[in-house]
Amino acid sequence: MSKKRSAAAAFIVLGVVVLGLAAAVYAKYVSTIQATGEISVAKWAFTSDNTDGGTVECVLSKTYNAATLVADKIAPGTSGKCPIVVSNENTEVGIRYTITPSTDSAKPVHLKFYTDEEHTTELTSGDSITDTLRPQETSPEVYVYWYWPYEDDPSTAAYDEVDTNDGETKTDMTITFDITGTQVKPE
Repeated sequence: MSKKRSAAAAFIVLGVVVLGLAAAVYAKYVSTIQATGEISVAKWAFTSDNTDGGTVECVLSKTYNAATLVADKIAPGTSGKCPIVVSNENTEVGIRYTITPSTDSAKPVHLKFYTDEEHTTELTSGDSITDTLRPQETSPEVYVYWYWPYEDDPSTAAYDEVDTNDGETKTDMTITFDITGTQVKPE
């Protein structure tokens, strides 16, 4: 029996050695290290004429005053400009801004908006003035020009009738401009 015991003992020892070797082969070191980082998000503070974006109003009668009119009124033959300041002063990213006059049915029919003082480039429905500003920059005044033409050609009787109707029914109005600032994609 001692041979059987010796064989069993040898088998047990062999099993322990094999298990030890197997454990040694599959053993490894594992460590986890936690890293932290800091980020700083660029500030967004787009404004226009002391508003936080959104809507700016221009009272046209405040932009024109002629000796042939009562103060603070407009009529056919008058023109003026609405100054708008767009500011990116407190924003830390570049912006692209658009200035769009609203489509206001209360305005006189023949009153038109323009991008230039010579009244050659009309701002029609859906058109806008667009430009970009670098981070922390304020635009010089951007102007939207307006003009209500005076017609004295006899063939413009229908035109005059529309202007006369506007003069009788549209006494006070404020024109609204939508100003939108959109971040410029960083490169």
